[in-house]
Amino acid sequence: MNKRGYAVVFDFDGTLIDSREAKTENYLEAFETVFKTDLSVREKIRSSCTRTSGANRFIQLQDTLDVIGKEATESQRQDWSRLYSKLNARSLAAISEFPSVRKILSGLAGLGFHLYSASGILEKEFLRELTRRKLTSCFAGVKGGDKLGFLRSLKSDGYWPILFAGDTIYDEKTAVEAGVRFHRVETDEDLVALFEGLTTESSIFHHEQEQ
Repeated sequence: MNKRGYAVVFDFDGTLIDSREAKTENYLEAFETVFKTDLSVREKIRSSCTRTSGANRFIQLQDTLDVIGKEATESQRQDWSRLYSKLNARSLAAISEFPSVRKILSGLAGLGFHLYSASGILEKEFLRELTRRKLTSCFAGVKGGDKLGFLRSLKSDGYWPILFAGDTIYDEKTAVEAGVRFHRVETDEDLVALFEGLTTESSIFHHEQEQ
């Protein structure tokens, strides 16, 4: 079954970079600007964003619209998406990766794990951000916009086991739906724990291969 090797897939926002707070504020600002909502529904918007964090942005948007009982035209959806992208680009530039990210990615690659990254960010934005941070070369492949489809594609390509590291309930549900393992990462300590666990797994695997 293990045709191609062990794949570890990292979510980006909130998993490799500590961006959750900034993206929530950007989401709220973009929504209130485009849909002209008032303070009475602000906490509902914020709660929807937090609950659906990790999902494709248009899934998040539809959830928020449903929660506050509002409809949107396609033009409004696109205006919101463009503004959200603009606000994220402005704030993401100031957000660093968690301290251990590069060391852990390098270490896992050295142990023979196949590393990938997936994000709910639109693919062009995701690739641009990874390129700006010079992180693209750390991964065998990246995918923006469709985490579930990407995880399923790795299974179809013959990777096994597959572990998805993410920071949200949505990420965990995505892993379950894809039939892959999940590890919650919300802090740098969580990343270190993931690395230590995978290092142990790698040692056991190589020991069994030598028997």
